[in-house]
Amino acid sequence: MNNCNREKETSLDVINTPCNLVINISDEKQSTIKEISISEETLNEDLDQETKIKNSQKINQKSKRLYWADCARIYSILAIIFLHCAGYSCEKTLLKRNDPNLKIICWYNCITRFGVPMFVLLSGTFILDPSKKFSFKKMFKHNILRLATAFAFWSTISALLNIFLYHKNEPSEFLKLFVVGEEYLWFIFMIIGCYLIAPFLRLFSDNVILARYFLGLCVFWGSFIPTLKSIFSSFELKEAQLELNTWTNRWHFHFTLEFVGYFVAGYHIVKNVNISSIYYRLLLYILGVFDVLLIGYLTYHNELKNQRYSKEFRDTCSLTVVFYTVILFIFFKHEIGRIQFSEKAVKVISKFSSLTFGMYLSHMIIKILLSKYCHIRQEEFLGIKVSSKIGCPIAWLMITMVSLLVSYSLSKIPILKNYVV
Repeated sequence: MNNCNREKETSLDVINTPCNLVINISDEKQSTIKEISISEETLNEDLDQETKIKNSQKINQKSKRLYWADCARIYSILAIIFLHCAGYSCEKTLLKRNDPNLKIICWYNCITRFGVPMFVLLSGTFILDPSKKFSFKKMFKHNILRLATAFAFWSTISALLNIFLYHKNEPSEFLKLFVVGEEYLWFIFMIIGCYLIAPFLRLFSDNVILARYFLGLCVFWGSFIPTLKSIFSSFELKEAQLELNTWTNRWHFHFTLEFVGYFVAGYHIVKNVNISSIYYRLLLYILGVFDVLLIGYLTYHNELKNQRYSKEFRDTCSLTVVFYTVILFIFFKHEIGRIQFSEKAVKVISKFSSLTFGMYLSHMIIKILLSKYCHIRQEEFLGIKVSSKIGCPIAWLMITMVSLLVSYSLSKIPILKNYVV
């Protein structure tokens, strides 16, 4: 009997075992499914977190872009076009016939003198940053090549127009016209020169003491001495001017002259000049306004006195223009830099800024074409005679709109986008 009972119990155990296995297996499956679902949720959370981090990084990268610099670039190209509308030829013509509009045109010409220096300040801001990787390959194949091809393209167009449309030159003169280029293309040669010495300038751009020592030399030799010569010339102090010329010639000092000072100052101001006090900044802006008034006053009275076009106090490297340009640069950095632009505004500003180089390269050609074939110039609009104080702003507006359209159209063509505008 005992044996029989044991056999029955054993048989029952054997029979019950598969059921227990099934139950245990199903429990294990459910726990495994729960673990998988939990791990999936964790993975999704991790992915969401990574996506958020990437998006925040993109936002941070966008926020690092200096939109105030884009605004300064846009403002500068508008000033340059206005300067060329109310520039040398217009002012000289009005002076010759003693036109009462001379005073206003002279002021137009003075307040827009910051244009090219501002471009150079902005170029130095980005090129001389040591935190950005530098290579000679990139400098020559990207920066300088683009400038060279842009010059070749627009110089060719200007030469062909002068020969076949304006009939100012013979076909045999094409090479000369191409190599020299139109006068306004001097900017490309100058900025290439700045790029060529950029590797040396980058060595001390983050050293405050060396950078300020260099800028001090630039101010003294490149601005103070030329301005002193202009003062002697304006007040007809011929003997003092002769002595100063003799003294400076004996130095043979050329290292810190002209635009290299602007090039170095751009990065230095952005990195090391922070004026936190609104009162100091306001005082600086007031001095800047007085400086502009001084430029206009001295220039206008100098022209009336000597009956000739005067650029002594509004030359790009004179102390007066240097002071004006630097204060305006600080204004964009501190005041425009505080503005939180909307996403739509950022897109418009970035796009407009990218078109400014093409606008500069095309605006003088457009100016001549509008003047010659549409009769849109300083004292004429579509054949109707207008006052120069009105005609200059109208011509500026038309040239700006057409050059913007040309630059935008060329930017849509892949090859031209990379090498022409």
